[in-house]
Amino acid sequence: MMLDSDPTQFQLSGEGEILWQEKRNNPLPGVPVAKLEKGAHILKPSVRVLENEHTQKQDKQAFLDHLNLWLQAHMTRVLESLMLIEAGEGAQAQDETVQAIAAKVYDGMGVVPREELEDLIAKLDPEKRALLRLKKIRLGPVLAFIPALNKPAAVRLRGLLWCLYHGAPLPANVPADGIVSATITDESANAVFYRSIGYPLYGGRAVRIDMLDRVINAVYENAKHGKFHAQHQMAEWLGCGIEDLYRILEAMGHKKIHDPAEEKLAAEEAAEKTALQEQKSEPEAPQQEDNTKEASEEDAKPEEKKPEEKPELATFALKRGKAFDQGGKGGFQHKKPHSKGKPDKKKDFDKKKSKSKKDFRKDKKDRGPRVISIEAEKKAEDSPFAILEQLKNKADG
Repeated sequence: MMLDSDPTQFQLSGEGEILWQEKRNNPLPGVPVAKLEKGAHILKPSVRVLENEHTQKQDKQAFLDHLNLWLQAHMTRVLESLMLIEAGEGAQAQDETVQAIAAKVYDGMGVVPREELEDLIAKLDPEKRALLRLKKIRLGPVLAFIPALNKPAAVRLRGLLWCLYHGAPLPANVPADGIVSATITDESANAVFYRSIGYPLYGGRAVRIDMLDRVINAVYENAKHGKFHAQHQMAEWLGCGIEDLYRILEAMGHKKIHDPAEEKLAAEEAAEKTALQEQKSEPEAPQQEDNTKEASEEDAKPEEKKPEEKPELATFALKRGKAFDQGGKGGFQHKKPHSKGKPDKKKDFDKKKSKSKKDFRKDKKDRGPRVISIEAEKKAEDSPFAILEQLKNKADG
């Protein structure tokens, strides 16, 4: 009967049990029929069929095979990008560097520190990077990860698999579905566990890896001369307050060197202390009756509320390292490729054009006023005396 069940009649619980629901389309959880146990790999748990009234009538080996197929299909659906890495078909499988990076990401359940991949990343060319993108792997400044695994179902399943493999208690203590970050008060919290489920620990908070990567990129892109300013949008991305943001940035290795809020607070405390000292040194003035009339509510004009300006945040010294070399001297620089040895015709043409215009303007400036004169050709018959002689001759004739 169970072998003919629809896949939707099986469900994996947070305790690692496979539940079977007798009635199709019933939203209620079913009865436990099997349990997951540690396997040869963290992403390959084994299935143990439970002994109860529901499994007694089943062919144990056939039922076990059926459950293994269901589990494989379930994991492929929830962790698709991660599970497809192992398949490694076509050109992706032929390149050793791409496969080596993918294997480390697979073993890390979709997340691995970039520093563990630096030697391999150095061998990547544009074509190999394109192959990594086909595998949905993102090479961030600090972590390499698969963004598609940030979905709640993938986080919960990875938490379950990690606890099974490492013998940790179930259900796994994962952040609430879809939350950007969560406070972790347990000082003994396992950093590898939180990193493996896509919520690395920084400054006492589990931060979703895609938002963390966004903040890290913003830090290095906006850094100048080895320093950067914290931004309010960083706290918004991380879903935390400003003080929590500072703790996260410091946990990354950046050092706070200037905080306007602390300076303002110190100045206010100093002013208050000075005012108290001056008040003690001055004699008490006699009290006078206040005969002024209080303004009525009708006469009082409501004050216009000005939009609150967000305070300037702290300045940090950038953590030194490879990312510092790229971003600490003014941010990432993107240079357009150019061919060596080939003259830029457009550039030369523009230079010539610019020069010719300049020379023309110069020549025009040096020229003085020009006078053009044209002399008409002189003929004897056109003389006034010759014309008078002609008129006289006509009159005599």
